Amino acid sequence: MSAEREHGWAAMPLPEIRTVDDLRSALSRYGFPGDRERFEEELAAAIGASLTDDLERAAAVVRAYRHRVRIRNSPEIMAALEDARAGGGSG
Repeated sequence: MSAEREHGWAAMPLPEIRTVDDLRSALSRYGFPGDRERFEEELAAAIGASLTDDLERAAAVVRAYRHRVRIRNSPEIMAALEDARAGGGSG
């Protein structure tokens, strides 16, 4: 049985993620449990540690969490993660 059928994972149409507020909404709806809270913590820490003219750390946090939303919405990736977790991965 595939992880998609077993766990009900199916691709959901993702909203456009163009702003940090878009990402917040997507994390709340499509993210892994706890992602939204961790995102806020990591973003605040990255901004706090950044120079005023270099927000690359904050941008990296945004990119990482945007990627997590995409991963969470991919039945193929989720099935592979489940297989690896269950010890079914090859290698």
